[in-house]
Amino acid sequence: MAGRAGYHHGDLATEAVTIALADLAAGSSEPLSLRAIATRAGVAHRALYNHFGDREGFLAAVAAAGYARLAEALQGATDPLVFLRSYARFALENPALYRVMMERGYGQFEGHPDLRAAADKVIALSLAALAPEEGDDETRRRAVMRFWMMAHGGLGLHLSGVLRRRSDEEFIAELLQIAGLVDADTPPPQSLWTSPPPGDKP
Repeated sequence: MAGRAGYHHGDLATEAVTIALADLAAGSSEPLSLRAIATRAGVAHRALYNHFGDREGFLAAVAAAGYARLAEALQGATDPLVFLRSYARFALENPALYRVMMERGYGQFEGHPDLRAAADKVIALSLAALAPEEGDDETRRRAVMRFWMMAHGGLGLHLSGVLRRRSDEEFIAELLQIAGLVDADTPPPQSLWTSPPPGDKP
């Protein structure tokens, strides 16, 4: 890999984020470290601090890349059912990246324009797919917030192992049912319990 002399400023930032995304996709259990990323990029860790400011700035850049990927996954999801299925699949296929994205606080979105812009694209897609065409801005915003709270809560429970373990597809099927997007009379394929409720067989 190129050494420090081989990078322009923007190229180094892109390379660092690319390395981090690869680590997250590989399921690394180690927290993302600027020093480790710099070593793999062949530069002094101070070079990354000069660009990102600190570790939180770096994580904001990684999260921005994640939101850009999520926006790509949601393109064409113009109705709530397809949108929720696509959103859930992205989170379940990219659990470590999803956590980095969802752990960024409000202040980071305000302080990092690239992160805010990437998240705004996802919000725009959410409004198009989930919010009623009629109604004022507050009504439409609440429709999207209701979805995000429900989806993120369910995904968090599943990813953290709180729910009784089943396949991702079975979890998505129940999530769609809970959201009222599929027939509510269909028996759920997964129970939202850590152990079977009374009368239910494992």
